[in-house]
Amino acid sequence: MKKYDVIIIGGGGGGYYTAEKIKEFENSKSVLLIEKESIGGVCLNIGCIPTKSFISTAELIENFKNSERFGIKSSFTPDYLKIFERKERIVKILQRGLYKRLLSKNIDIIFSKAHISSESVVETENGEKFEFKNLVIATGSKDSQIPSLLFDGETILNSRDVLSLKELPSSVVIVGGGVIGCEFATYLSIFGCKVTMVEIFDSPLSTLKNSFIKDNAKKILQKNGVKFIGGKSVLSFDSTNKRVILSDKEEIFCDKVIVSVGRKPFCDLELEKLGVLKDKNGFIITDKTKRTNNERVYATGDVTEGPMLAHKSYYDGLICAKNICGIKTERIDYTFIPYSIFTLPPISHSGKSEDELKSEDIEYKVLKASYAENGRAASYEARAGEVRVFLSNDDKILGADIIGKDSDILIHQLLPFIQNGIDFKLLKESIFIHPTMSEIISELKLY
Repeated sequence: MKKYDVIIIGGGGGGYYTAEKIKEFENSKSVLLIEKESIGGVCLNIGCIPTKSFISTAELIENFKNSERFGIKSSFTPDYLKIFERKERIVKILQRGLYKRLLSKNIDIIFSKAHISSESVVETENGEKFEFKNLVIATGSKDSQIPSLLFDGETILNSRDVLSLKELPSSVVIVGGGVIGCEFATYLSIFGCKVTMVEIFDSPLSTLKNSFIKDNAKKILQKNGVKFIGGKSVLSFDSTNKRVILSDKEEIFCDKVIVSVGRKPFCDLELEKLGVLKDKNGFIITDKTKRTNNERVYATGDVTEGPMLAHKSYYDGLICAKNICGIKTERIDYTFIPYSIFTLPPISHSGKSEDELKSEDIEYKVLKASYAENGRAASYEARAGEVRVFLSNDDKILGADIIGKDSDILIHQLLPFIQNGIDFKLLKESIFIHPTMSEIISELKLY
């Protein structure tokens, strides 16, 4: 039986990044990565990357629509099959590159479902057994379902099904207004599909404690051609007549139903053989070093608590790898992990929201800057946008919201200050290149 210093189950961001970092910190450690499908996990194969490929095409379409404002007369015809093929090509290129990179670092890879044979042995489907000193569980998450709308891969779709469509449906109903639903709604609508979003709450992104973002997300979706129906739920789908029946008996006819009501942790391993504990929601319980209650077993990414974001999984992998290699490190408060919602324009945030500051009775000051006052934004015809920063009384950034073009880029200027408690005055006193979108940050004023 071959022995490894570290065996990692799951080849998504939380898994492969942990493997890479372990080899970076202590190259002599032997590492085995076991993945049952494709290296890269949900994000690379059926999540972030394919979705952003579609979003990038949608953004180009929007630029064509507005070309006359730049003095260019244009006409265009989207070809959905070619758009789909481009997405497939991008994913395959990244898959191959990632696989080669891992092999070049002397990380062993086995494609198989894994089983826990004993407290120190992992077994693959063909019966091979491997012994470990440390085990990392990085099995990720899966789409949540609704009992009345079970996935069938034909008319009731999950996220994987949506990203596998080779033909653009003429109409869809998206059940759920979370991040994934908002991004699907955005590109499908811009591609020419009639999109209706049904959300049980009054606004999209209902789980966020951020009224500013929720209100603006609704406006952005509607501007992108999405019909938003809030305060209702879906009772059933009549596949024969292709109609969705809502809680108030309203009927909506559509070709496809996309169920996008969030994701839940996925782990089908025999954890009882390891004594590893889960919480009531199915997440593997870890401490701030990403270690479970079994001192030889760690867990990273979506299968553990915290936001289900690829970059959170990478960060978990970093913390996990450091501790396995004897570099004692604790994770930061997950509140400070940033996120972007890739509507058009994108929405970005990090730290505490104004709602949270109020509910926690934390004193704060509000700084604001408008895209409308920025010269570079004007040159892009991107005047609609706003930056809001919340400062403590000693000028530390408590949180920030950015809505507008390139918000996913601009938020990074604030992250070192938010995550490290750096005085905001140092940022304000920095010299920004003119004219750039980044100057919006330098233009923040007290309100």
